[in-house]
Amino acid sequence: MADLETIRCYNQLARQHAAFQRSQQPTAIYRLIETFFHPGAPTIDVGSGSGRDVAWLNQHGYPAIGLEPLPMMIAEARKAYPDIEVRLDSLPELSSIEDASFDNVLCVAVLMHLPPSDLRCAVVHLARILRPGGRLIVSYRTPPPEGERAIDGRLFTAISPAAFTSLLAANGFQLLFLEEIPDHSRPLIRWWNVVAEKILLSGSADCRPVY
Repeated sequence: MADLETIRCYNQLARQHAAFQRSQQPTAIYRLIETFFHPGAPTIDVGSGSGRDVAWLNQHGYPAIGLEPLPMMIAEARKAYPDIEVRLDSLPELSSIEDASFDNVLCVAVLMHLPPSDLRCAVVHLARILRPGGRLIVSYRTPPPEGERAIDGRLFTAISPAAFTSLLAANGFQLLFLEEIPDHSRPLIRWWNVVAEKILLSGSADCRPVY
């Protein structure tokens, strides 16, 4: 999460954001996890926020750790779920994670907070940390009605599903599932859920923009 205004907002209001996340039950995401993730295999939640999904993963047979870029959110996660492991790290580089470390990678409500220039590099590194045959679940939402910068300052980059799935394909992924669903509490917001599998083709480690 490289956008400084977004970081500031989440750190200042960490308690409120963590409480809101814990109040939501992402039924569609949990359904996708149970359908596509490898049970019992090493799992990571990139951008783990309140810790809700790391706790759920561990409780349902997916041994998981979380990565979170914001110290205040990590503190909230550890307070709510003392038994989970959460490390300080962030997209796009995921610099503390070794290559091919995980069979399951979850990335929910994160990519839309990245500047567009970081999106390609983020996908490169999501591919890098997955083993061949590993599964990736990504969920991201559309911007708020006021535009890509919300009233509170958070960035919500508009991500085209077609462009995103092409980016996945260019970095060694095969698309398994794609859906658009409404946000139940905010009728003007839509979510895109994407499931992909890392195939034997290696993704490029080059994060430079393509012109």
